[in-house]
Amino acid sequence: MSLLSRIRDYFQPAPAPQPEPERYAPAPFSPDDEYFDKLEGAPSASGISVTPENAAGITAFWRAIQIVGGVIASMPFEVYEVTDDSAQRRRTHPISVLLRRGPNSRLTKFDFFQTMIFHLLTFGNFYGVVYRNSISGAVDRIEILPPQEVKVEENSRGQLVYVTKIDGKEARYLSDRVIHISGLAWNGYSGLNIIDTFRDVFGTALANQSFMAAFYANGAAVTGIISVPQKLDDSAYKRLSRSWQEKYGGAKNAGKTAILEQGAAYQKVGFTPEEAGSGNAKKISISDIARITGVPQFLLEDLDRATFNNIEHLGQMFVTYTILPMVENITAELSRKLLPIQEINSHEVRADMHVLLRADSEGRAKLTESMMKWGIINRDEARAMEGINPIADGSGQAYYIPMNMIDPTAPVLEPVESQILTTNEPQDQ
Repeated sequence: MSLLSRIRDYFQPAPAPQPEPERYAPAPFSPDDEYFDKLEGAPSASGISVTPENAAGITAFWRAIQIVGGVIASMPFEVYEVTDDSAQRRRTHPISVLLRRGPNSRLTKFDFFQTMIFHLLTFGNFYGVVYRNSISGAVDRIEILPPQEVKVEENSRGQLVYVTKIDGKEARYLSDRVIHISGLAWNGYSGLNIIDTFRDVFGTALANQSFMAAFYANGAAVTGIISVPQKLDDSAYKRLSRSWQEKYGGAKNAGKTAILEQGAAYQKVGFTPEEAGSGNAKKISISDIARITGVPQFLLEDLDRATFNNIEHLGQMFVTYTILPMVENITAELSRKLLPIQEINSHEVRADMHVLLRADSEGRAKLTESMMKWGIINRDEARAMEGINPIADGSGQAYYIPMNMIDPTAPVLEPVESQILTTNEPQDQ
């Protein structure tokens, strides 16, 4: 190649790079699938269409969401600086302040975490977009995305991309911009939709509610047909139908004695709620919802199997097997998406689960006493746990342990010879 050709090639723009071929990836489940775009929802085996809105109308499900959301939203979430031998809480850390005051100007911290659990227990996913300061890179705010409007895709580089619409326009965010809390997922990141997965469970509960409502609306006792010996013309049929409905239809007319004329006869058809097993079906629905959400049945006002002996143990199981895994899932994602990259290995977001003892004053007192007794905390730290100011003279900073506790590795102190009483020395009388 000549020198002139090289000079010409140098000043010519380089050809645009060819895009990498998209790798095949199975389409992840998204709450924005076809059936959730329909207002009537997806039909269940019971014939009732199930949507997140009418599923939330099931009292046991609503209460379960309130309980889990309320418990987690009541916990303090703060940043801790972690070393090999300690973990120091950093209350003034910018992320601690953000999680304490709320994610943006419209939501409190309680609103934020309760909404997170609501989305997680209905759509199986929670999405929040992180907005950072363009100069400092600090987190300014977090905006919640409607989970039914988010799709998760994988680009050619293997990165997750979150696609949604904002003000009618498509918006795409890489995963480092999105807080994504997911439930169980086939692909590890796109959680299964709870309403869709357990559609028949919710459909049965809704069908039972509809049955009871229709039963009371139609009189709560009279369910059958009226037969007459002769054929009725249109006017007689309408008069009989209107008269029957006015006198015996609706819950307000329940229990009235029906009076028939001109040889008409009443024949019972259908079932009463007891005959249809409505009460048992409701208990089964509560039990199913308790399994789905991890909330014990006694917290859903079903006390059939709860006793004073086991109710405390059931509460502990709720914290251990439901609340703790959810908190770990949440704090891991908050640490990953909110902390600056230089603090990823030295800081983490934690939740203070000691607040769960606030309602149990006896248990809280025993825990505090035990921790002080063994020198785990001092008096000022114990006072701080109760929201009390430290002791003014500083004496609350001292740690105490029982006098009979010694360090087994410490050298044994030998008694001083002058302190040993010998038999040769006269004893004081």
